[in-house]
Amino acid sequence: MALENKVWRIIDIINWSKDYLEKHNVDSPRLTIELMLTHVLNIERIKLYTDYDKPLSESELSVIKSMIQQRIKRYPLQYILGQVEFYGSKFIVNQDVLIPRPETEELVDKVINENNINNDYKILDIGTGSGCIAISLAKKFVNSTITAIDNSTSALKVAKQNSIDLGIENVKFAYADILTTEPKLKYDIIVSNPPYVSNSEMNELEPELSFEPNSALTDSSDGLEFYRRFVTIFKNILSIDGVFYLELNSSLARETEKLFASEYKIEIIRDLFDKPRILKGSLS
Repeated sequence: MALENKVWRIIDIINWSKDYLEKHNVDSPRLTIELMLTHVLNIERIKLYTDYDKPLSESELSVIKSMIQQRIKRYPLQYILGQVEFYGSKFIVNQDVLIPRPETEELVDKVINENNINNDYKILDIGTGSGCIAISLAKKFVNSTITAIDNSTSALKVAKQNSIDLGIENVKFAYADILTTEPKLKYDIIVSNPPYVSNSEMNELEPELSFEPNSALTDSSDGLEFYRRFVTIFKNILSIDGVFYLELNSSLARETEKLFASEYKIEIIRDLFDKPRILKGSLS
C-alpha cells in the first residue's frame, strides 16, 4: 500500500483511500475513510471539508495506513475505531462484544415509546454484551432499576466501562448464564437480543462477522435455543402486568412465534425494512 513520501492533505487521503477501499470491496468506502480521519484527527466530519488542505503528520498517516490495512482484511470498522454510536451515545466496542446494530435501536425505541419512562420498573436485559440496550434504557427510565446479565465476563467489563463513561448509575451488571440459571426476581420489562443465528446460517455470513464473538451470534444449534428457554422461564420471572421484547432472526420469526403462541399473548413487530424483527409478549 503506497502512501509514498509526499505531502498528503486531508482531501488527498480521502480521494486515494476511497478508490483503494472500493477496489478491495469495502462497503461505503468514502464514509469509512471519513470516519477514520475524524477519529485520528479528533475533528468533526464537516472539518474534513472546511480544512481539506491541511497536511497530515507522519504519525497520523501511519495510523491511517494501519487502519486501512485492517479494514481491507474485513476487520470491522467499529472495532478499528474502538467505538460505535448507538441510540445517541458512543459505546466502546472490542472483540469481546457484538457490534450494536441499527435494528437493535428499534428494539430500544419500542420499549421507550410503549412504557411510561417516569415509572419505577424492574427491567432485565438478557445477554447485555456492550450494555447498549441496558444503558440506553437506563438513560430514559431514570426511576427504574435495570439488571443486565451476560455469560461473558469480558463482555461485562466492556458494559461496565460504558456505564461509567456515560455516567449511568441505575444499571446493575451481573454474570449469569440464562440457559442454566433462572433469575430469582420478577421483572416488569424483559428485553433481549439473544444469539439467534443458526448453525446453517453461520456459513453464509459476511466476512466481518467472523471477528465478532461467536457465542453472541449463534446458539450453535437451530437459532431457537434461547427462545425455548425464554418460553420456559418467562412465566416465572415476568410480573403480572409485565411485558417482554425480544429481537428476532427474521428468517425464523414464524418458528419463534409458534414457540410462544400457546403460553403467552404475543405480537410480531416489523422493522423499518418491513422484516419481522421484534417479538413482544405478555402473560396470557
